[in-house]
Amino acid sequence: MTVTPTSTSSTTEDHNAVLSFEDLDVRFRTEFGTVHAVKGINLQVNPGEVVALVGESGSGKSVTATTALGLLPKNARIGGETVVGGESIGKLD
Repeated sequence: MTVTPTSTSSTTEDHNAVLSFEDLDVRFRTEFGTVHAVKGINLQVNPGEVVALVGESGSGKSVTATTALGLLPKNARIGGETVVGGESIGKLD
């Protein structure tokens, strides 16, 4: 999935974001191996902004949204950093 911001502001600082992903990577362990669902997403949503995730079936939209909600299943492995409301909810190297 490719995320393209519609606007950027050089005066907005990262800590003001209500949601941010930095190099988000989500994999699922299955009995048949690892499924790489999302790779390398960088996204920042600032107060007052509206964002839509658009893509083909299977491109990672639902996995990205589920990550933001902190509702991934136990077999999920998250890489990168996810920050919601200033609190990190997932960080792995």
